[in-house]
Amino acid sequence: MIVREFREAWRRLTRRPGYALLSVAVLGVGLGITLFLFSVVDTMVLQPLPFPHADRLMAVGDVPDNGNGIGNIDSDQYLLLRGHLRSVDALGAYTEVGVNLDQERGATYRNGTRFTASMMDMLGVKPILGRAFTAADDAQGAAPVVLLGETLWRHDFRADPNIVGRSVRIDGSWATVVGVLPAGFDFPQDSELWMPLQLGIGQHRSLSGVARLAPGVSLAQARAELATKASELRRALPVEQRVRASTIKPLALSFTPEDTRGWLWLMLGAGGLVLLLACVNVANLQMVQTLNRRHELALRSALGGGRARLMAGALVESLLLSVASLALAWPIMRGAVRWLQVSFAATDNPLPSAYRFDADGWMLLFAFSVAVLSTAVVGLIPAWRAARADLQDALRDGSKGSSGGFGKATRTMVVAQVALTVVLLVGAGMFVRVLVGLMTQSPVGAAHAANVLTAQFAMPRAEYPHDAQRIRFLETLVERLRSEPGVVDATASNTIPSTMLGSREDVALPGQGQPSDGWPQAEMGIVDAHFLDTYGVHLREGRFFDARDRAGSQRVAVIDAKMAAALWPGDDPLNRTLVLYPGKPQAETVTIVGVIEPLQLASALSKSQPGLLLPLLQAAGASPMDRVGVSVRTHADAATWTRHLIETAHAVDPQVAVFEVYSQAAAMAMSRTNLVVLTDIFSALGLVALLLAGAGLYGMLAFSVAQRTRELGIRRAIGAGHGAIVRTVARQLAWQLGLGLGIGLLLAIPWSGMLAEPGLHTRAHDPAVFVPVLLLVLGVSAFAALVPLLRALRVDPAVALRYE
Repeated sequence: MIVREFREAWRRLTRRPGYALLSVAVLGVGLGITLFLFSVVDTMVLQPLPFPHADRLMAVGDVPDNGNGIGNIDSDQYLLLRGHLRSVDALGAYTEVGVNLDQERGATYRNGTRFTASMMDMLGVKPILGRAFTAADDAQGAAPVVLLGETLWRHDFRADPNIVGRSVRIDGSWATVVGVLPAGFDFPQDSELWMPLQLGIGQHRSLSGVARLAPGVSLAQARAELATKASELRRALPVEQRVRASTIKPLALSFTPEDTRGWLWLMLGAGGLVLLLACVNVANLQMVQTLNRRHELALRSALGGGRARLMAGALVESLLLSVASLALAWPIMRGAVRWLQVSFAATDNPLPSAYRFDADGWMLLFAFSVAVLSTAVVGLIPAWRAARADLQDALRDGSKGSSGGFGKATRTMVVAQVALTVVLLVGAGMFVRVLVGLMTQSPVGAAHAANVLTAQFAMPRAEYPHDAQRIRFLETLVERLRSEPGVVDATASNTIPSTMLGSREDVALPGQGQPSDGWPQAEMGIVDAHFLDTYGVHLREGRFFDARDRAGSQRVAVIDAKMAAALWPGDDPLNRTLVLYPGKPQAETVTIVGVIEPLQLASALSKSQPGLLLPLLQAAGASPMDRVGVSVRTHADAATWTRHLIETAHAVDPQVAVFEVYSQAAAMAMSRTNLVVLTDIFSALGLVALLLAGAGLYGMLAFSVAQRTRELGIRRAIGAGHGAIVRTVARQLAWQLGLGLGIGLLLAIPWSGMLAEPGLHTRAHDPAVFVPVLLLVLGVSAFAALVPLLRALRVDPAVALRYE
């Protein structure tokens, strides 16, 4: 019997290839999107990190202001905790660094990590060559050693089997290679080499802490023990560290913080809605096919076929559809995962290797289960209605014009389709609106983003121990660049507007006490005198930096209009004083000498804050000078200057590594990667939903016209014109569309509130999103109704009345 049901189901599908292919396509696309989003959630949220005892690995650090993820820990605080927490059996720390690797062919920039020797045991990594770090390597003042990543060893050192014991030059100092780590290990993210931290009291370095809970110890117990150490740490730490509260969280939250997990779950929910729409469409298709078979089903029932047997036939047909749709969904899922990886890799910031998008047996089993469940639900609805159909009505002559209750179910599902489409399109519209706004705005000033080339430099402390030497290098480089034909101007700074923020610092007025909600903050950059001309920034009041603003002269600053309005509303800020780093030992006072137009130094996705600029020549001793950049404004496309800029920098000093050389436009595009990915995903979901809704409306109207052929023929025969026929058919569309739009709006209002994110400048209940969505759905609905309406107008009364 089972074999016979499969054979008959296969025969029915092959007799209707259009229906079968359309059903497979609709289900395959919906299932593929859902599987892709589930694979992302599974990889980034559900799967444990690929380290031994991953459930016991915890991150230790300060409580972040927004509560997402975990902050860093002061190195002195780490040293105080080490060995004094009974709830953990290992404690380690690390910090990501950029280093200059010199192989006698000029220095190249490499991503590196400094970590304690205990980290290697906690992460369970063992070198494929040589040895791991030891406690002796990690002692302050120990001889420098380094571990190489397998890719770096293979590509840069040609897989030299005698690499262990060889000396390499890193940041101007020689270090001994003690081992090579296995392929695929790049902890914490995109690291190519590792060095010991070599901590000492008084360094006050900002670190990421990692702890491994002792067996049988819960996270709550570890947090409670850390809280008991708070008073001891407050007495031992400097004043500026005492107000920080520490916490312990699962290490996975360092890779995927709470807010990111929220977005991932929202995307998966949206994907589930698309799969639901696909199921509704296929259910409608199957209802039509079941209605066309109602005479056959009635005969089978009259001959003794029970309801269970009739439903089994429909479910077997659905099972065949599920296998076919899975064959389409699987490559869609794999292609989408590849797209996601390529999107991030193109930004020179690939996804961490801890995210392993493996198409394993578990994922295949999940995919098959979802496919079978979806098609089973799809097939169950028409099968159930067919089994409940009235036998005498189905066999009675003249019953061909009746839908037997199928029409009501079809119309209900179309209403659901329209409602869900509105919800998904609102989500897509919110992100598209933000992205379009960001892509059309200028980063800062009047300079065209495509005509500004930016580059960053890593100047090793061994070669440049004093900031004055670093400034001299930058001055020499920008002077050479300014003398080049085709260059409008060039500037050196520790900030690249809308791409690389110099720092975010506390500011205060003289004598001001700390407010209850904390000190005001400003985006701060250290720039030379050519910054405004390079970017085309307008000076509103006062002056900009010049030769007077050198080391030893009066400390000055230039602020933007946002800071002037925030600190001195309605007053002239010129020649007023401002305190930087209030409440800290390094607090200093600067005099305001100029006001410029509003500045956006941080990424455009960040919350806009007041801007503050300090002169480069007064920056000696400032920690932000560890990483600096140069921007060159050209008359032509700046990207064509990439090679020349690198060659000019190496002509000044070949030991200085040049990296992240991009035009301002390209740098801004890469800073928007997260938003672009979100927008693309939600737009794809909205587009698929719109197509499915349009197909559903078309199918419903076509079905309705076919069922009402006799009625329409009679109306035409008694003199009804085109207008009356259109009104007859469109009346049904109008109420379904209106009901669907109403329900969709009621659902989209709270949905838009869930998606609203101040950091992305998205607003709930935005009319600029809701109105276009409604017009788009109405337009697609009208287009979908066009063919059925034309078919209704072409009904021949003589043919329609020749019934059966």
